[in-house]
Amino acid sequence: MSAPNLIPHIRNTLASLRPAERKVADMVLGDVDFAMRASITELAQRADVSEPSVTRFCRAIGAHGLRDFKMLLAQSVAGGLPYASTAVARDDDLQTLFDKVSEAAVQGITHARGALEPSAVEAAISAIATARRVYFFGVGSGSGLAVQDAALRFLRLDIAASAFTDGHLQRLYAGLMEPGDVAFAISHSGRSVEVNESIQIAKERGATTIGLTNVGSRLAWLVDIPLLLRVPNAIDPNTPGVSRIVHLCIMDALAIGVALRLGPKTLEKMRHAKARLSQEAGPPSSDTP
Repeated sequence: MSAPNLIPHIRNTLASLRPAERKVADMVLGDVDFAMRASITELAQRADVSEPSVTRFCRAIGAHGLRDFKMLLAQSVAGGLPYASTAVARDDDLQTLFDKVSEAAVQGITHARGALEPSAVEAAISAIATARRVYFFGVGSGSGLAVQDAALRFLRLDIAASAFTDGHLQRLYAGLMEPGDVAFAISHSGRSVEVNESIQIAKERGATTIGLTNVGSRLAWLVDIPLLLRVPNAIDPNTPGVSRIVHLCIMDALAIGVALRLGPKTLEKMRHAKARLSQEAGPPSSDTP
């Protein structure tokens, strides 16, 4: 096994790994930067396994131990981690900059399309289409924006959807949820305390919980329906971050899937709403300033 191929090698061996080893693999693929610098104790805690399981994982993928694994992982990243290593160089011109950022986004979406489990996507669509109301939880400039956009998309489908990006409000509204409601969390890292606590509260209240997050994250283990990705963290500040774009694309696909599930009546409501907005807007004004 050559060093630059370690990451795809881990992906290819997932099916053959033991459950605990697979947890470590998912954690590594979800946060390569953390895996390269963490101690064996930190790796075990993040993956929710024992330290010997981390060692067994390293050997299962062909490394002699943790130190050898970290060296191979670092060489793999240096050799080119798909769409996460497209760093913008100081001497890149504007055209090259746009090319690198665009290519990173395209590769990220393509990779996400292959990573999502179809049965989980189907379950998420079914839950949202039949929900009494849907609350979206997310924090930060990435996930916070994604949940706000998601709520607007589903509101257009006449679904009672709301987005909350404040931790206090997330916990408050999660505590008001009931069976028949859906709590949908979006978190790249899956480690947000506010989001995870809100999901736990909603689950205790009987709501169906959905999470769009990286494999191996804390959130992935909390929700009823995990929509799992393997989107690496940006390696440095000049590396394009694609998680936000990937999340928006997936939410768009889910909204379309829900619209198709709800059928012609929902589409007709959307047409009437758009027509009313056009009437209220009226013709362009001919007044001059």
